[in-house]
Parts: sequence; structure tokens; C-alpha cells
Amino acid sequence: MNVDRLGHAVVIGGSMAGILTARALSERFEQVTVVERDQLPDGPDVRKGVPQARHLHAFWAGGMEVVERLLPGVGSDLLAAGAVDLSLPTDMAWLTPANRWTQAFPPTQRIVSATRALLEWTVRSHVEKVTNIGFYTDHEVTSLRLGPTGDVSGLTLRGRHSGTTADLPADLVVDASGRGSKLPEWLGELGFAAPEESTVDSFLGYATRLFEIPAGFSARWKAVYIQNAPPVEPRGGIMFPIEGNRWVLTLIGGGGDYPPTDEQGFRDFAASLRSPLLADILRVAQPVSPIWGYRRTANRWRHYEKLTMPGRLLAVGDSLCAFNPAYGQGLTVAAKEVEVLAGILAGCRSQADLPRALRGAQRAIAARAKGPWMLATGSDLRYPTTVGASQSRMDKLVNKYLDRVLAAVSDDAAVSAAFLRVLNMIDEPQALFSPRLMPRVLRPRRRRPSTVSNGFIVDEQSPAFSS
Repeated sequence: MNVDRLGHAVVIGGSMAGILTARALSERFEQVTVVERDQLPDGPDVRKGVPQARHLHAFWAGGMEVVERLLPGVGSDLLAAGAVDLSLPTDMAWLTPANRWTQAFPPTQRIVSATRALLEWTVRSHVEKVTNIGFYTDHEVTSLRLGPTGDVSGLTLRGRHSGTTADLPADLVVDASGRGSKLPEWLGELGFAAPEESTVDSFLGYATRLFEIPAGFSARWKAVYIQNAPPVEPRGGIMFPIEGNRWVLTLIGGGGDYPPTDEQGFRDFAASLRSPLLADILRVAQPVSPIWGYRRTANRWRHYEKLTMPGRLLAVGDSLCAFNPAYGQGLTVAAKEVEVLAGILAGCRSQADLPRALRGAQRAIAARAKGPWMLATGSDLRYPTTVGASQSRMDKLVNKYLDRVLAAVSDDAAVSAAFLRVLNMIDEPQALFSPRLMPRVLRPRRRRPSTVSNGFIVDEQSPAFSS
């Protein structure tokens, strides 16, 4: 089959969604240009354009599978740089909202734990080796340009330091500029309506600090998750190992119950959780960073899939659908959206076919966000202070069932494996409602011996550590 290259594609935004998009487009376009407003660092350093880069990031197995198909060797390079291999559920001490610690079942999923800076730099170092991808940094997009047919034909750039402007022609423009995307404004300047927006905000915030893992540390787990249990308990915490023999420890509070960023307040918040495990760690681990806070966590979906937009224009990642970062979905959803786009373009044989191939592409890309959106907003709607939506009768029924799922993951290996496939975005949430799984979820659970800690009834099989 004769397949022509499709011309020049431009990706707005050089973060994870943008560089993965550029890699996918490089398979079909003669040239791909990534436009980034920041100067990209030469190593695994935090940059201003990723405001929550210092906090914990999860790249679930479903997302890493996409990355490895696009960029073989990223996973091994991360491990070589010090990232930590985690087997789930074996390596995690997880206190579910049912006040049960999960058992260390044989592993069914594997993830690589690293800082956002190392993850992004490792992926970008692979992308930069692709010869038909170029980066245009220290420039910001000021507007889109339309061609004679009404399709997008390029964009206008402005140098952030020089102030000079230039036009950049394009046969396809993909906006991957994140939560702060100005695409609605650019469309308005061209006479197009703004997209309908869905926003669900649980007023959740978190505070993060890095710690050195103590010499002689010993435990059956590598990571800890004390899950929030709204509406009764809005507080939680999570700790993962990362490169450099460090832990990244994040305290989480929903419904406006934000964790403090001062020393004593941070420790007091940890001591108030349903388990003393993280507070115990704080007493022996040496901090190696300040405490950073973050509160911009609303879920926001700009429904471009419902909008009449100019052709040759798409939105992906947080520009399209931004999730509450506390659930760790954003990076993996972006990778899954890129995979959809790659599949659409694979069947496009020439530039003449491109407009036809792109029809319905935005709807197909947006469809990848539906399952994660349901899980994220369903969790946030448990907080009574949440705004933007309210729980419907169906939402309440689904949440009651998911409560049973979370009660079952602690002592049923089959339910644990099924839930982890959904969490890692290998299966859609509907898989939890399969006829095979539902009887296991709904059967009565045997009570475990329990004790009282911080005023909460907690499973006596609580994990511990020594150092």
C-alpha cells in the first residue's frame, strides 16, 4: 500500500501529553514541531510550566504500555536512573475506606515509581532522538490561523523574551498545553463558540515533602496508601519510593480540609490519619525538601467533542479533560488518548485523506476520558461540599457498589486483580460489574479483629516497619 507523509504537524505544549503526541504524529507526518513556552531543562529538573511537578505522580501500567510501544526502552532507562519498580498489590500497604489493610497477594500489575521530572525528562530524551521532531521553546502561541477552506492552517507565535511574532504553517494542530490552555480564547477570536464545560470540585488539596529512606529500613511494603474515606474521613496520605533513595510523602485533605505546609501542622495532620503508620515514618525519616502545597484540583472537561470546530485542530490531555490530580489519572489518560490518535492516523494514506480521517477524531479521543472521569468525579462527589454536580440516584448506587469492591480487594485475590486492572487503565470500569466478579464483591465479608487508633476502628493487621 502506498502511504504518503501528511505534511507538518504542530503540537502546542512540551509536557508529557505533548511529547507523546509528537512521537505518535512522527510516524505519519513529515515534520512535527513542538511549541513550548518554557525553556526545557537539560536534565531531570522541575520546570515552572508544571506547577505540581514536585508532588507524587503515578504513571499506571496501561500508560506505560503505550509509552513502551511508542518509545521502547523508557522503562529500563527509568530504572537505570534510580526509579523504583513496584509490584501491586504486593509492595503496597493500602488501608482502604473499609478500614482494611490489603493483603500482599501475588503481584498482578507493575509500575515504575519516579519523580515527574525524571519521568518527563526520560521520555523527552527518547523523543528528541526522533529525527523529524523539532522543539520551538521560549515561544507562546497567540492565535490560530485559518486557511481558505476554513480549516486551521497554522498559528502565530511570540517570543517570550524578544516579543517578536512569527507565523508557523501547519497541516494539523494539536493543543496539549494543559489546564491553562487558551484554546477557547483562540476559537472565540475566530468566531467559534466556547466549548461547554463540566467542572466538579471537591476542594481537595495536598501537601508533599521528600524524605531520605533511613539506613536499615525494613518492611514488607515499599509504598503506603492511607486512603481518604469521605464523607466520614476526608483525610488521607500516600508515600512512594523514588530515585535517590527517597520517599515522596503526600498528605491529602478533601472538602476544604487542606493539609498544612508548616512543620508542626504537617506532622499533626499525619498523626490524625486512620493509621499512625505515616506519622511513625515522619518521626524517623530525615526530610530533604521543603513542604509544598497544591490546591488546584478541580476536575474540568472542555467538551470539544460536542463543538463545531475548524478542521485540522484537536485537543488532548488536560487541555481537553483535566482530572483531580490526587487520583493519578492524567498522565495515563493522555497516553491512552495519544494511542487513539495514532490509530486514527494509521489508516490515513495521503494528505487528501486527512480531513476525512480527522472527522470524529475528537469524539474518539474524548471517549478515552469517560471511564476515568466517572471514577474521579464519583469519588469527589462523596464530599458534601463538592460543587459543580451532585450525586444522582445512579451515582449513589454505583458508589455503594464500589464501596463493596474496595472492601473486597483486601481479602479476595480475584477482586484485587480486577480492580488493579481498572486502576491501571488496562480495563474499563465496567469490568468491575462483570457477572463473574459481582458475586465475589457482594458476598458477606468476614469481620477481622480490629482496634481503635486516633478514634477510628482499624484492622489489626496494620503493617509496621523497623529501622
